[in-house]
Amino acid sequence: MEIVRIFGEKLFAFKYNGESEDEFRRIFNLWADPEHLEAFFENNKSDLTDGYYGTFSVEGAIFETYEDAEYLEQRLLLLSEQSSSEQLKGLEQIFKPLHNSQTKILQLNKCKARQNWLRLYALRVDKNVYIITGGTIKLTRTMQERAHTMQELDKINHCRKFLLSKGIVEVESLIEETEI
Repeated sequence: MEIVRIFGEKLFAFKYNGESEDEFRRIFNLWADPEHLEAFFENNKSDLTDGYYGTFSVEGAIFETYEDAEYLEQRLLLLSEQSSSEQLKGLEQIFKPLHNSQTKILQLNKCKARQNWLRLYALRVDKNVYIITGGTIKLTRTMQERAHTMQELDKINHCRKFLLSKGIVEVESLIEETEI
């Protein structure tokens, strides 16, 4: 595993062994791939029609995903062009604690960025410094209800343990790790 910069000293992503892309790029490429999306929504058709997000056809879900992914990606990429203080405010607005009921920020806090059913998962290393661990389409109320969302929960937990084992708990150690 390695950590790569997405922009500045504020947003990073994991690049897993055996993967050609970091998680930021990999996830947004998947959300733009019509074959991947069609297969995903066909495999999860019952979740599309159960009413949690309303009722969608596979084609409608693909269109929604394209729109939402483009919006979320552009929102993040536009932040990269902003000043450091603007990036701080923007990332704080985009990434929220993973668990909606959480009231206290923890060391290497688990976070999510969401746009409707799209989720980017990240760890908060320092105030408004995040490392993306993965992402998915979440069509159910909880992550525990589906294997693909449980996999993302496992990834964020694994990445947190990795960072703790390397002593990466603040931005300075993260910067040093990415400069090696």
